[in-house]
This record gives sequence, C-alpha cells and structure tokens, in this order.
Amino acid sequence: MSIELILVLLFVGAGCGAVSALIAVSPMLIAFPALYFFLPVFGISLDDALLPLIATCLVAFIPAHMSVWIKAMKQGKVDFQQLVYFSPGIAMGGVIGAQLLSIMNAITFQVMFSVVAVWTMVHLALRLRASSQAKVSVNKNLHLPLGLTVGVLSVIAGNCGRSLGEVLVTINGSSDKDKRKGTLDGFVVFTSIAAMVGFIFPAQSFDRLALSGYAGAIHLPSLLILMLVYSVCFWLCHRKGNELDRIILSIGLIIFIACTLLRLWL
Repeated sequence: MSIELILVLLFVGAGCGAVSALIAVSPMLIAFPALYFFLPVFGISLDDALLPLIATCLVAFIPAHMSVWIKAMKQGKVDFQQLVYFSPGIAMGGVIGAQLLSIMNAITFQVMFSVVAVWTMVHLALRLRASSQAKVSVNKNLHLPLGLTVGVLSVIAGNCGRSLGEVLVTINGSSDKDKRKGTLDGFVVFTSIAAMVGFIFPAQSFDRLALSGYAGAIHLPSLLILMLVYSVCFWLCHRKGNELDRIILSIGLIIFIACTLLRLWL
C-alpha cells in the first residue's frame, strides 16, 4: 500500500466516524463518495474498484455498529419483536445483495446508490423540520419480503441498511425514540454481517487491482486502517455536540450528497 492510500483511508475513516456518530447516518454515504473522489488520483476506475471498495468499507464499520447495538440491548432500548419480524429477511437480503454487487456494473450501482442517497437527503430534511410520521401496521406475511427487500437494496446500493431500515422502524416500530434507534442499529448489524459473508465468497472473483491481502473481495490492510480510525473517532464523538451542531452537520451532509450525485452523473 502506498502512503497516499493510507493517508486517504485515515482521512475518510476519521470523517465518517465523527459525522455518523453525531447525526446517526450511514457512514457508507460518506465513505463511498470520499473514496470515489480520490480514485482518479490512483488511476483506478469505478468499475475496477467498486466491489472491494464497498466490501471493505462496509465490513470495517461492523465493530462500531456492533458495540452500539450491544449497549442498547443491555439498556433495554431495543424492540426485539421488530428484530424477530424483519432481521431474518434482512440477513438473507444482505448475503444476496453482496452476491449481486459482485456481478453488477458501475452504472447499475450508480442508479441504486443515487436512489438511496436521495431518500437520505429527504429524510434528513424531514428530520430538520421535526416532521412526525404515521405508524402503520404491517401484515405478518410481509415481514420476510420487506426485510429481504431492505437487505438486498441496501447492499447493492453500497449501504449498511440504516437508510432503508429507518423506513421499517418508523412505520412499524416502537413509539419510543431510543428503542427505534436500538432496533435500527440491530438491522444495521444483521445487514453488515450478512453482507460480509457474501463478500468473502463473492459470486464472481476479481483481479483488477494490483493490491495483495484480500479475503474474498475485502482488502484486509485497508480494512484494519479504516476499522481502527473509524471506531476511535466514532466513540470520541458519540453523543457529543448540541442540536445546533447536528443541524449544521445535517445541512452540510445534504450538500455533500448532492455534490456526490452531480459528480457521479455529470
């Protein structure tokens, strides 16, 4: 690994950890665009880097997700009924999504990423306005298909499941805000771990990057750097800051995502 790549990973890990800890968004929405912006510096195309980039980043964030979820469970801030309803489908969808991503071309990924990114922008804007959302009852026969859909679409869009999982906890979850957050953290853990299994055994192998140290599609040296820096910065910033800080960061993230979409398509 070059010193330039290590510095980029340090920068991206620190930024993702701080922002995702302060405003509870998917770190993948920051990590992928940031690394994508630097691909031309290393002479790498998105087609070549797509699978290892998504796989490595998504797996690197698992320890922080896991620790937050375990803490929520110890405090009783998890809606276990919702986890039982949707987690089996989400886990299956995570594995399937990872397999599909390994055979997907960059254009298809860009479409899926853009859809989830736009939804996140809308959700952040609604959060700023403190809009209330109606709770609806989901038929038990739809629990598995809905979870499967969230898992598949999240992974093929390069997401850890937080953006789309918020739909499930909002429309069908507990009225307790802390329980909704703890349940969502559980969805993220199930999505990420299931995707990791799929990335270790991708449907299609790749050999386009001149880097060594892979476990399936996951680049282990990059994984260790991202995991360490992200986890440290996440816990340093977790539950820190005030409401004004979160509002400013949310507006900044909306602008960042909008610029990312322009960069992807123009």
